[in-house]
Amino acid sequence: MKDSNKLFILLLLTGYLAGCEADDAEMQRVASLKVVHAVADAPGVYVNYFNEEITFAGYPLVRFGSFERYTLPAEGPTNLIFTYDGDTTRQAFSEAVMLETGQVATYFLTGDSSSLSSVMVEDVGLTTLTDSLNAIRFINMSPDIGPIQIGIADSSVVIAPELAYTNTTEYISFEATSMHPEYTFEFRNADDSVLASYRFVQIIPPFFPGLPPTARALRDNLSLVLVGNPDDGEGNSTLQVIQIDNS
Repeated sequence: MKDSNKLFILLLLTGYLAGCEADDAEMQRVASLKVVHAVADAPGVYVNYFNEEITFAGYPLVRFGSFERYTLPAEGPTNLIFTYDGDTTRQAFSEAVMLETGQVATYFLTGDSSSLSSVMVEDVGLTTLTDSLNAIRFINMSPDIGPIQIGIADSSVVIAPELAYTNTTEYISFEATSMHPEYTFEFRNADDSVLASYRFVQIIPPFFPGLPPTARALRDNLSLVLVGNPDDGEGNSTLQVIQIDNS
């Protein structure tokens, strides 16, 4: 083979490999964002993060008390555009977010249907659990009840004494064994009245003697989030607790 041909092929290979490396680097510049619908009086929302027209057929609808995970480009702004179910031609809310490569965060859509806003919480402090444990952090995203306290049903244990609106606890470890197959967490107001409770089942006992128990949650990092309002204007509570798996 002539030297000129060898040089041409070498240049082609060099360009191809450089392009592959650039593509790999571009693929690695991503971040993860969970979008949580925490507005009790708002319809379900579509989240457009492509900055372009999207087809809503088959696209996930995020309703109050639910969430979706999205992989976003990192190291640059991404415009989140929210439209309501039933009126996808009009923006209900939009906001530019910027995440670093590998960053994981949770974005809460807050406020009310006439004036949406947001709170973003970075998912930091996750631990690698090697024992029979789960790690839970608690978040208050209910704007109308003031600081809350979190405890365990039928116990005097107080996990968080004063958790203000938009605040979070650290991840707290809870034993997940046959001795502690589940916990019922209570979210209480300043008068110690239970606003909402959440039964967190970790271990399911065997259906037949001799069979091993089933682990529903083991060595997980997760968040329990209080959302909604104690009064929807007609005397009804919309408070509920969302479980968000972080690992």
